[in-house]
Amino acid sequence: MTASEMSMRKFLKQLGVTAHQELEAAVAKAVAEGKLSPGGSIDITAELTIAELGLSHSVSAQLTAPDGEG
Repeated sequence: MTASEMSMRKFLKQLGVTAHQELEAAVAKAVAEGKLSPGGSIDITAELTIAELGLSHSVSAQLTAPDGEG
């Protein structure tokens, strides 16, 4: 594996882990504060920007909050 591939994999792993942690914490807090119903859904958009390359990429989805069961 090249150094370029390794650095990309490292970045993407860090992105995935930290984004997952932040999402779980934000959703749990919103449910606890009554801002989001258990099992409710929210729209999410993630933005990836590389200014030096003129890249702007977004991914959107709808997430479902835990329903408190299971």
